[in-house]
Amino acid sequence: MIKHFLIITTLCFSLLAYSEKISGIYINRYKASSSKFYDLVKKMLENKMNAAVIDIKYDRGEVGVLLPDDFSTVISYDRIDDIKSKIDTLLKYGIKPIARIVCFKDNKMAKINDYKYAVKYSTGKVFYDASGALWVSPYSSFVRKYLVAIAIEAVKIGFKEIQFDYIRYPTDGIEGTLVFPEHNGMNGFDIITDFLKEAYEELKPFNVDISCDIYGYTVWFDSLYYVNQQLEEMSQYIDVVYPMVYPSHFSDSLYSKRSKENRTYDIIFDSSIKSINRIEKYNTKTILYLQDFKLKSLKMGFDYVNNQIKAAIESDADGFILWNPSSEYSYFNLDTKVNFKDNEDTFNYIQVEEEPQFWQN
Repeated sequence: MIKHFLIITTLCFSLLAYSEKISGIYINRYKASSSKFYDLVKKMLENKMNAAVIDIKYDRGEVGVLLPDDFSTVISYDRIDDIKSKIDTLLKYGIKPIARIVCFKDNKMAKINDYKYAVKYSTGKVFYDASGALWVSPYSSFVRKYLVAIAIEAVKIGFKEIQFDYIRYPTDGIEGTLVFPEHNGMNGFDIITDFLKEAYEELKPFNVDISCDIYGYTVWFDSLYYVNQQLEEMSQYIDVVYPMVYPSHFSDSLYSKRSKENRTYDIIFDSSIKSINRIEKYNTKTILYLQDFKLKSLKMGFDYVNNQIKAAIESDADGFILWNPSSEYSYFNLDTKVNFKDNEDTFNYIQVEEEPQFWQN
């Protein structure tokens, strides 16, 4: 399908038709609910970006869309102001709206019905991770139906992709044997994949892309046991995989003999190649989450954001999304910015008659 997005030039506003390459940013719920949303959209258009990942279910359990009454005892709403209008704005100017749904990290769901769905220790004590967050069981049929219901409502208001995050087991703060309610004998890898299969079957009739975020290390190992993510198995039931390949999250010992700039570039490039080669037979795309936050940035070398993007492009990844938890992007302030627009044969231009109404806001 031909997609378009708006760019600004000194002469006119133009629509840019692009191939399947994606470049975009994550927009958290606070920015999405305020006028700063339009500031970010403006910057995206100026920089020829064409995708926005927006929180719809947050990492503490709040939900940003209305749900059927079946879930009235569960939901803690924190709705994004004028979300439908904002999605329509993105669509009008060719920016793909992607709904981020945090899955099994969920304080709200975990506390209902006397912690019925919460992950616990074998002693019966409720498990809290290192951040103080609660987790729910991926084996629970109610939890799974709840997540799919959120996804369906997100599609109904205009989102074109559902992106599942925290689709894994908890990894930190564990001080004993964990017990998952409704455990049915499936191992961790199989239950995570089984949820994706269920979601895929429920969502595909809506003609929406389905994706998930995975640990960066997942593409480096055949099976990542401590999170229970197996790349090939998961890729059978998604259209896009998003490896979170933040250089700060890789061991300092990896490529430690290389220069800071080369290490940063090589982590992104090699991660991308590994993912692409492993899942190409499933026709699943690889779009990389890249780091635009300062954690360990002094170890990442000069111009580390552009350096990562360059690696994504040169590895032939299907795109990239910049991640900053506060949605404050240094990329927009750079004098020179790398993007897929540098591949001139990817683009052609057509005229747009009207200026975006929000442009003067």
